[in-house]
Amino acid sequence: MNKRRIDEIGIRYVESLKLYEEYAARIRNLIQDLVEVEGVEFYAIEGWAEPPAELLRMLTTLEEKDLAGVDLVTIRVLLRFPADVLRIESLIKSEFDVDPSRSLPSNSRVLKDPGRFGYPAVVYILSLSQSRSTLKEWEKYKDLNFRLELRTLLQEAWATILPKVSQTVGRESEDEFTRELFLLGAMLEKADKGFLTLRDEIKNDAVLVSPSANKAPEQVTAETVFTDEELYQLFRDDPSLLAKWNARAIEAGFPEFTPDAQYLRESFSCLCKILRASGIDTLSEFRKFLDDMESEDKGLRQLKTLNDSFRDNKGWRVDPFSALFLLVLNFRWDVLKDKDLQGLGIKEGSDRISGKD
Repeated sequence: MNKRRIDEIGIRYVESLKLYEEYAARIRNLIQDLVEVEGVEFYAIEGWAEPPAELLRMLTTLEEKDLAGVDLVTIRVLLRFPADVLRIESLIKSEFDVDPSRSLPSNSRVLKDPGRFGYPAVVYILSLSQSRSTLKEWEKYKDLNFRLELRTLLQEAWATILPKVSQTVGRESEDEFTRELFLLGAMLEKADKGFLTLRDEIKNDAVLVSPSANKAPEQVTAETVFTDEELYQLFRDDPSLLAKWNARAIEAGFPEFTPDAQYLRESFSCLCKILRASGIDTLSEFRKFLDDMESEDKGLRQLKTLNDSFRDNKGWRVDPFSALFLLVLNFRWDVLKDKDLQGLGIKEGSDRISGKD
């Protein structure tokens, strides 16, 4: 593909990057909710929009006719057992529209071929179903598709290690290297099936024990209150969150503000305090709050209202954590109003954002 065409595509993508990042975050959260409702245990669910630099690198190797095969949003679900892949396959087929020409389901000839290379994962190219795309909160994403990868942890190990190992292979040893990779891929697949067999055997051999009359009732463990590190990990896992809420604050009319590292750390600490004080103290509750703020642009509209109400204030210092702080303060005021906001550090947090400190 010629450089001019690559530049045109790159510019259009950068202009729409915010939309793709939003889409990746929304789809990731939706799939996580669906998987949790289904009761499938997973190791991790990741989602991202393709970085512009990586897209440009790919385009340099493609012909014009291959553009339809470029996936701009990817969701990856890491699972422990192959049987869990089958359960999620059934789930996503009922929730999304599938592009069969570009998907690689578990029953495909490629994956069932005994002579195939390596240990590839199940892949689907999906788009929103008709029923979901007509909902107001999803309507703007109706023409976007995404790539869904369903991998066991051993498949993820294969996909991660193989490119790094392949870079060191000389031409004279290429045949031997390929043969070894065939063997290793087969061993990983056998190990995946072996772990599943062991799990099922343990379940089948389990002995049911009658409860003792004196035995205390089984305790149901509730989701624990998040630590600062666990909450920060959520932002590390989905870096688009910070970019999104920074953009929302600017769109709402707050002046652009570039905080230093220390200010950003303090903003995150203030966010942790107000979340716990307002009762949003587990990661699932925080995710629900974020989804609520995304619904029908509720968070953006509230930030605009707040900025309009204090239009004379020229000292705003709103970073992404601060934007979320303001939303919690407004939407959870009924919980916060009777608490010691000074002692909890929440007044200090709001003062620093408005420039009063």
